[in-house]
Amino acid sequence: MYSIGLIGCGEVAEHGHLPAILGGGDFRLAATCDLNRRRAELLASRAGGAAHYTDWRELLAREAELDAVVLALPPEISPEVAIECLGRKLAVLDEKPLATTLADGRRLQRAVEQHRGVYQVGFVLRYGQWVNEISRLTAQLGSPLQISVEVYDERLNPDDPAHLARITGFIKTSSAMTHEGSHVIDYVSLWNPSHWTSASAVAKQTSAAFSGPNIWESRINLADRSTVLVRIGWLLPELPPSTVTIVGPAGRLDFDCAAGRGHVELDGAEKSFAAPPLAPEWSSQYAAFAEAIARGHAASATVDDGLRALETTLACELSARTGSAIAPADLYAEAARSTSDCGLVNQEAPDRPVESC
Repeated sequence: MYSIGLIGCGEVAEHGHLPAILGGGDFRLAATCDLNRRRAELLASRAGGAAHYTDWRELLAREAELDAVVLALPPEISPEVAIECLGRKLAVLDEKPLATTLADGRRLQRAVEQHRGVYQVGFVLRYGQWVNEISRLTAQLGSPLQISVEVYDERLNPDDPAHLARITGFIKTSSAMTHEGSHVIDYVSLWNPSHWTSASAVAKQTSAAFSGPNIWESRINLADRSTVLVRIGWLLPELPPSTVTIVGPAGRLDFDCAAGRGHVELDGAEKSFAAPPLAPEWSSQYAAFAEAIARGHAASATVDDGLRALETTLACELSARTGSAIAPADLYAEAARSTSDCGLVNQEAPDRPVESC
């Protein structure tokens, strides 16, 4: 059984990570940490009286027997903590997105490589049976593919001001495209692993009370000439269905993510299929994390997967700001203008990131 520390004790930690840690047989919660002492104490008490801290550095200094940490932190904060934990040879399960800037994402990637660390991104949706079933069926549709994913979440509830404050906080420091869209980019990459070649996006803010756009429509072109259309909607009073549609030379697939019902046409034959609806698969994620620790490296939801999702969603954000399609070279050139990290861009092949300088 691995001894684990939980850094960040918000809603996701309380309702997702904590039950998975306590309900499985692979981990023992040794300590919690949050700037809000009461939150750290609450989650520690639910683990039978684990140690609790308000400073993550103190937790790392005093909990010498830890094997791993879970970071349920805002992405503008988590890279610094993750890099320190990797330097201490701790396995890291880090909530997505792994960062808010390419500089931090690349810095984290280099730290994983330098320390040969166990690092897994919290892409908790990729473990759903529906993702695997669509992957199996998509392989039969041929190429190129037209993939459309619509996800509507975080319904606006006037009677829940705490939820509104939390979601508008995400929008203020990042975007719905990066937070929700990074999940989509991740599981779509399991259906089609081709690298992205350009991204275009438009964003809309439906209320002046929000801190930024809450509706996104992004088109992502892939190297194999496939396209991915991603629609994200947050803070709507009523949520439309979340769906997946994939069209290829050999047929078409449709899936209702909430109902767990799908239909596929392949070479003229039609059939229905069913899978558990879209939902976080916490137990499966922690089983994969335990396997990664035992193996000595992550085999799924790797830092490279996290960086791919970050690149793509940041390209969509940049496109929405500029009104232009964004290629990888454009994204890294923009990043180079805003950072002194000379390892961000390879001048000889500017559409390919390099290691460090």
